Amino acid sequence: MSAYHVIPLQTSSGRFSISDDSLLAIWRQIVAEEKVESLFYGGGIDTPQHFLNFIKSPQLIASIVMDVRENAPCAIGWLTNAAGGSAFVHYCVLGRPSRAAGRALLDHWCSFRGPDGKRLFHVLLGITPETHEAALRVLRIMGFTSIGTIPHYCQCAYEGGWRGGVISYFECAAP
Repeated sequence: MSAYHVIPLQTSSGRFSISDDSLLAIWRQIVAEEKVESLFYGGGIDTPQHFLNFIKSPQLIASIVMDVRENAPCAIGWLTNAAGGSAFVHYCVLGRPSRAAGRALLDHWCSFRGPDGKRLFHVLLGITPETHEAALRVLRIMGFTSIGTIPHYCQCAYEGGWRGGVISYFECAAP
């Protein structure tokens, strides 16, 4: 049995699999670990209600990674702009980082299939502010390839200006 279990936030029937109380506990952990400003670097997600409204948005494909041994969430991630074989990845590690938890989340997203049985995503993308060195290091560890920096792409509200956005990609394994 894997040490990590990925739970989609929304089921195929449209119900939420995680309670608001559990999501708010994740929010409190993000706040306690002082990750709000790096995760939501553009600003705007800075209260529990903003977080709930955001993470439950129908435009997101959100998932929680559970540490089975601890029975606790250890990561939260979501996809945006999911279309045409690709999606943009956003994530936050909760507590101590785990390469296996990150791989579980990537494997989960790469396993998505359409009604025809074909893989939904061939490539996962990320754009990370160039000043977020820890996040860029994690991307490399997780197998993402960075291909360059788009100047002045990321509005970093808490840093007080625009920063270059490092574009990275992860290729899902062949079917």
